[in-house]
Amino acid sequence: MHGTYIRRDEFSSLNGGRWVNKQAIPPRAHYFDPSFSPPYKAQKHEIRERCRMFLHAEFVGHDFSSCDMLFFPICDNNHWHVHVVNIPASRVEILSSLPLRKGNGISAVSRRLSDAIDKAFHAHGMLRQLEVSKFQHVQPQIVQQLNGYDCGMFAIKYIEHWNGATLAHSIAEDKMHLYRLRLVVTLVTNVANNARDKVLKACQI
Repeated sequence: MHGTYIRRDEFSSLNGGRWVNKQAIPPRAHYFDPSFSPPYKAQKHEIRERCRMFLHAEFVGHDFSSCDMLFFPICDNNHWHVHVVNIPASRVEILSSLPLRKGNGISAVSRRLSDAIDKAFHAHGMLRQLEVSKFQHVQPQIVQQLNGYDCGMFAIKYIEHWNGATLAHSIAEDKMHLYRLRLVVTLVTNVANNARDKVLKACQI
């Protein structure tokens, strides 16, 4: 689907009590593909190289230079969060379902990522007027997870509802199992899913 192959074991990550695999997060418009996420404790040159790979219009699928916000899904130390470059506000918003704690590496990784994005933009002649590395970095107070495995679903919901200032729709922690089920249905019934007709036939739908 959309050039992405989701295996059965990856699809099963949407079951309750499981970490959501990066393949299950659907890329959208000016949202970077989750496979962009750099390795844990990646060095600046590694992050910059990954930025370069994902900045080409042919890869992104559209020209994002006119976007107000750029969303980067990041998996750092087995924790998914979202790195949002809010261009009009000159701010980097770190949407995380766990608080930033000194020593957990999230803040350091976020700043290295901003620096790499900044350098990559300039190196490729994109958004040269921006200095992302100098943007204010904040972690907005938003709904948090109450277990050790829902961060991936929270990241998906943050991406879906963040408007640059707040969440446009509420996210209920006790409805995570429903969000997972809804995502399964969306992926299976999507017209771009090559296995859609086979699955619907098997389910007699």
